[in-house]
Amino acid sequence: MSKLFSAIALLALCLASALPCAADPDANALLRQSDAFRNGWPAFVVHVRITDYASGKSDEEHLYEVSQKGSNKTYVQFMSPREKGEHLLMLGDDMWIYLPDTSRPIRITPLERLTGDAANGDVARTNYAADYKAVYLRTEKQNGVECYLLDLTAKRKGSTYQRILYWLRVEDARPLRAEFYLTSGKRIKSATFDDYEMRNGKMLLHRLTLYDEIRRNSHSVLEYSSATPRTLPDKIFYQGREDRF
Repeated sequence: MSKLFSAIALLALCLASALPCAADPDANALLRQSDAFRNGWPAFVVHVRITDYASGKSDEEHLYEVSQKGSNKTYVQFMSPREKGEHLLMLGDDMWIYLPDTSRPIRITPLERLTGDAANGDVARTNYAADYKAVYLRTEKQNGVECYLLDLTAKRKGSTYQRILYWLRVEDARPLRAEFYLTSGKRIKSATFDDYEMRNGKMLLHRLTLYDEIRRNSHSVLEYSSATPRTLPDKIFYQGREDRF
């Protein structure tokens, strides 16, 4: 009898090994798909309103017009009255800020604070597929929604964060949540992707909330509006433009 059971067990093992296993989803393909919810066209303009909150109360509000071309050219015009004349330019892995009272642009990094809990790269670097390599970890639920959990690691020096844990809705790879980490492994920020809306035939991110994981008593709400495809001439992104102000 034991020989019979052994033979059956061996046969079952052979049959199991011959069956194809369900492959993990292609993490980098999912990441490219998720980027489409933040970058609807090869070149576009979008308005961003950032409202900062401290201890649950509204603190400051800032307005920006963001012109983006491809994954490596972004021009941000500061629209709030007290920031009039300020601009931010990103070309590849390099980023500068232009101030009205300085004759030369100032080199900055994507991780530096723009306002509240929003870093420069949170507004200017939104093509994660260009900046990060993705690995699929598992499928799990976020607020009852089935999600793919991806582990993103920086592959460019200009990446805003060293590592991101990224939850994408299984249904369509729509971003729902993210956690952001420094090179040291410390989590410094988290985000919830709160609302989406149709714009010019595209389903795009409308509201994102960034939470400070160090201070714990502040957050910033980013609202995106008027996203429109545009033909953007390269001169907009020319570093030496004399009419920058």
